[in-house]
Amino acid sequence: MKIINVTPGLLPIPPNGWGAVEKIIWETHNGLLELGHDSQIMFLDDIKDYEIVHIHISNLANIAHQKGIPYYFTMHDHHAYLYGKDSSAYKENLQAIKNAKKAFVPAKYLVDYFEGIPEYFSHGVNADYFTPDEFKEHKLLCVANNGFIHDQSEDRKGFGYAIKAAEQLDLPITIAGPSNNKSYFDKFPSNYNKLTILYDLNEQELRDLYKQHSIFLHPSILEAGHPNLTLLEAMSSGLPVVGTFEDNNELKGLIKVERSVEQIKESISKLLNPVKYKKYSKMAKNTAEERSWKNRTLELLEKYQTNKNILVNSYNNITKLGIESKIPEPNFNIHFINGPYLEIQGGLDVEYYVEFIDQKTGIVHHSGNIRRDHWIKADISYYVDWKIAINDGKSVFEYKMDLKDKRVYIALESKSLGDTLAWFPQIKEFEKKHGCKIITSTFWNKFFESEYPEFEFIEPGKEVNNLHAMYLIGWFYKEDGTIDYNRNPREFKIIPLQKTASDILALDYKEVKPRMVVNKNVEKEKIVTIAVHSTAQAKYWNNKTGWQKVVDYVKSLGYRVVIISKEEDGYMGNKNPTGIEYLNDTSIEATIDILQKSQMFIGISSGLSWLSWALNTKTCVISGFSDPVTEFEDCIRIYTQDGFCKGCFNMHQLDAGDWNWCPKHKNTQRQFECSKTISGEEVIRAIKNDL
Repeated sequence: MKIINVTPGLLPIPPNGWGAVEKIIWETHNGLLELGHDSQIMFLDDIKDYEIVHIHISNLANIAHQKGIPYYFTMHDHHAYLYGKDSSAYKENLQAIKNAKKAFVPAKYLVDYFEGIPEYFSHGVNADYFTPDEFKEHKLLCVANNGFIHDQSEDRKGFGYAIKAAEQLDLPITIAGPSNNKSYFDKFPSNYNKLTILYDLNEQELRDLYKQHSIFLHPSILEAGHPNLTLLEAMSSGLPVVGTFEDNNELKGLIKVERSVEQIKESISKLLNPVKYKKYSKMAKNTAEERSWKNRTLELLEKYQTNKNILVNSYNNITKLGIESKIPEPNFNIHFINGPYLEIQGGLDVEYYVEFIDQKTGIVHHSGNIRRDHWIKADISYYVDWKIAINDGKSVFEYKMDLKDKRVYIALESKSLGDTLAWFPQIKEFEKKHGCKIITSTFWNKFFESEYPEFEFIEPGKEVNNLHAMYLIGWFYKEDGTIDYNRNPREFKIIPLQKTASDILALDYKEVKPRMVVNKNVEKEKIVTIAVHSTAQAKYWNNKTGWQKVVDYVKSLGYRVVIISKEEDGYMGNKNPTGIEYLNDTSIEATIDILQKSQMFIGISSGLSWLSWALNTKTCVISGFSDPVTEFEDCIRIYTQDGFCKGCFNMHQLDAGDWNWCPKHKNTQRQFECSKTISGEEVIRAIKNDL
C-alpha cells in the first residue's frame, strides 16, 4: 500500500530536538517501511497518487478536505480542550475529525469530548531503543515541555510538585525538556541543591538520561495523550511512573496520583521498597513492549481501509515490496564522548559491519555487526585518532576523526591542587594541536578563567550539550584495584604526573606550566616559604631534625621563614620547626601572594610544591616515597640515597584511608625509611647556591 503521512512542515522529520508529532510520524513511517509498505512523508501540496493519507494537524486536514483528498486524522492538540468548545482550536479540530475517513485521539476522555466520533488510539514507543540499564541508585526524573502556548511559565507538567516531593524525600531529581522550560524556572526558581535542570537533549542523550534514573514523575494537569511519549519512553527504560492519568483509563506500571505533593511522596516511598520497585519496573517494561511502535503500526494498518473498504491484511500475510529506493539514506550519528560511538539512524534494514580503527597504527580496536536504529561503541575513552569504517555489504563509508572547530569537553577528575596544576596546561596543548573549541571543568577554575578566555569553563558535574568529543583526565582503576587501560593508555605511576594528561590526550610530552591569575607587580622579598604537612605520613619528610636544621640555616642567612601549610602545629603528631612565621590569612589567594614574594619554596611532594612551580618560584622538593620522575623537572630535587627503600608511590597503589601507609615496612624499624634517611645537611648543600 502507498501510505502518505503529511508533515506539519514546522520541524524536520525525524526531529533534531523536541517534536512529539514529528516523532510519531517518523516512528509510524519506519514501522510501515519495515512491514513492506510504500510509506512516504510529504507536504500536502506534493501529494499526487496515494491509497492512504494520514494527517496530524487540523488546518492541514481541513485544507485536504477542500481539495477533495480523503484522509485519516489523529488529533494531538491539547489546546482544543484547554480553551473549551467555543474556541477556534476546538472547532477546527472537530471539523477535521468529522470530515475524516476515520479519526483517532490518543486519550479516552477526548472521544466523548469530540461527540463520540473519533476512536481511542494510544501512542507507542521504540522499545528496542529505550531499554533498561542496571539499577544503581534512586534518582527521580521529569521529562516534559512545560507551560501552555499562551504562557510558557505555567506549571502544566507539575515540575513544582515533583521538586517539592523530591526535596522532602531528600532524593536527587532531574528536570529535562526544551529550552522554553526556562520560562517556568525563571518565574519559579528552586534552590534545591539536588535538582538538575537540562535543556534541549538529543535522542541519544535522552535515552541515556532515562538509564541514569529510577522513577519517572508526571504530575501533569493536561495531556492530549494518555499515555504521552515521554511517559512510555521512561517505562520502556524500566522506570515505574508516579503521575496523573485520565480516570477512565489505566496503565500498568504507573501509580496514579492527584497533583498532590503528599500523594507523590507516598507513591515514591512505596517504590523505594526493592520488591515493589522490581514489580512496577517489570510492569512498566511489559506495558511499553505491548505498546511498541511495531504493534501500534500493525493495529493502525487494520484500521486503514481504502475507498473500496478493503481491510489491510495482518502482518503475517503481507508481501514485502522491497522498494529500497523509497527508503531514505541512513544517518550516521558519530561522536567521541568517552569513546568512539556510532548510531545508524534510518536507512535500509540491513546488517552493517563496523570497525573502529586507530589511523596511526592501523589496529582495529573494536568491531561488530549492527542494524539500523542501533548503536555500537569502543570502550577506549582516551584520545585515539579514530577511523570508523561502516560496511553495508555493498559499499564502505569511512569517517575520519577531525576535531577542528568541534566542541570538545576535557574534565579534570581530581580535586587535588597538584594534579590540577600538572594536568591543566596540557588542555591548551591539545587545543593548539586540533584547533577545537574547549569546554573544561576543574575544581580550581578560578585559577585559570581569566587567563584562558578562549576556553568555556563549567563547574564539575554540570551537564554539557552539543559535544563532539569528551575526555576525562585522571588515574582510573577497576573495581579489582588494577589499572583501567581503557581509560589510561599506560601505567601512570611510573611516568611524570603531568604525562598522565598528555598520554590521555595523545600529545608529545613536554613540561608545560599553566597561566594563572596572579599579581604581576609583586616584587621578591627576603623570604623562604616552607610546607611541612601532607595527606599521609609517607609523604612527610620523616627525619626528626631535618626541618629544624634547614630553617636554622636559612634564617642564619637573614631570610624570614614562613610556613604556608594550613595544618596546625602537631598535626597527626608532626611538629613544626621553631623560629618560623605563620600566615594569618591561609586562603589560597594569600598563599599565592607569599609564594610570589619568596626567593625559594621548600616542600614535599604535595600540591603546594606544584603551586610554587607554577608561579615560577624556585622550588625544592624533598621526597623519598615518590621517584623524582613523578614531579616536575624545573626544581631542586632531594631524593633517598641508594641502598635504602624508596619510591613506593611509584610501585604500589596508595591507600588514602591508611595514614601510616608504608607498603613494605609498616610497623617495623624501617617504616618511612625513604625520607628518614634524607638529612638536613643534604638539603642545605642542595639549596645553598640559590640563596
